Amino acid sequence: MSFLKRSLMAVLITAVFSVFLQSCSEDDPVTPQSPHFSADGLMILNESFSDTILYVFQGVFKPGFDTLKVPYGTISPHWQVFFLNSSGVRMDPPSGSDYSSDYVSGNSAIAQVYLDDPVNEKWAFHLRGITVGNTTLVIKILHVDHADFTTPPIPVTVDPNIIGEAVGMKISFEKDNELIYRDSSGIITGPGFMVNAGDTTEHAVVQFYDKSGSLFTPPYPAYNLNGVFQNAGICGFINEAPDEPFVIRINGISAGNTTLIIDLLEGSKAVYNSSSVPVNISP
Repeated sequence: MSFLKRSLMAVLITAVFSVFLQSCSEDDPVTPQSPHFSADGLMILNESFSDTILYVFQGVFKPGFDTLKVPYGTISPHWQVFFLNSSGVRMDPPSGSDYSSDYVSGNSAIAQVYLDDPVNEKWAFHLRGITVGNTTLVIKILHVDHADFTTPPIPVTVDPNIIGEAVGMKISFEKDNELIYRDSSGIITGPGFMVNAGDTTEHAVVQFYDKSGSLFTPPYPAYNLNGVFQNAGICGFINEAPDEPFVIRINGISAGNTTLIIDLLEGSKAVYNSSSVPVNISP
């Protein structure tokens, strides 16, 4: 081989070796990525971790825990995501900054994903029921630019006969929508009820706020109202159901001031208790 050819070959080898070193350097950054998160399944629990909502292991759903049931017109309760190892033992979600959650609704016109805090609570979520029907949800563990774990499509049913979590309440007059009382995110507004002794208020509509601040009305008769006065001797509570569910009136008996607690009932069980609504009975 001539000197010229040997020189050209040496230059070529040096150039290829330099590119190789640069590529290796880019693939091995100074701060290494966190290790792959290995999961063989997923389970979803309620907010208090007392009930299992959904369970899927190695692609197979557990009977009775195979569908997410979502209220129509509001959001579901707060759901917590955990993962399962190869033995089916529950694991906490990955916490490194390289990991993120991904929730993909099969049809966002039927159900949409809602996160209270996408940064600090990325493994807790709600589903909002937009239209009555069926769709799916896929949950992924994203690790930088790829998925470490992907669920099979999780069946989702939006059901008009269940409700989301009531966390606030609004009362307004049916005739003109005049505000009587509102408790939204702990902020209280409205004068409360005012009526003369011997008279009865106009019809008042009771609605509830979910955690995203949206108003909803639960289905009747699965859900109903009950009213409890601090002093029941000066006024009475009239529930207009079944003719007008979630519509109430207050009748004045004698002059005085009291407060009203409204309970949202599922059967005989109270699933929400309002804050105190002022009631003033004039002479």
